[in-house]
This record gives sequence, C-alpha cells and structure tokens, in this order.
Amino acid sequence: MLSKTDQILFIRELGRLQNDFKNCNSDQVREFIHQDILLLLCALSITAIE
Repeated sequence: MLSKTDQILFIRELGRLQNDFKNCNSDQVREFIHQDILLLLCALSITAIE
C-alpha cells in the first residue's frame, strides 16, 4: 500500500508526464511517456482498492 506522501508524489508526476506528453513531438518518446502514465495510474488504482 502506498503512503499518502507516495500517492501525492505519483499524482504530481502524472501531471508532469501529461505536460511532457502534450509538448512532445516524437512518437517514440510519447509512447514511453504513455507507458509511464499507465504504470502510475495502475499503482494508484491498486492503492485505491486496498
């Protein structure tokens, strides 16, 4: 289970990744960013279930 501090850090990182995704011109880099976003969302959703 993630602590509240970890959850906040993940949410902040999601915001940064969304901005990076929006401003990125490289399809390959956008795909890496997308995978990171999905991973963080998965971690947050698992924590929400617990």
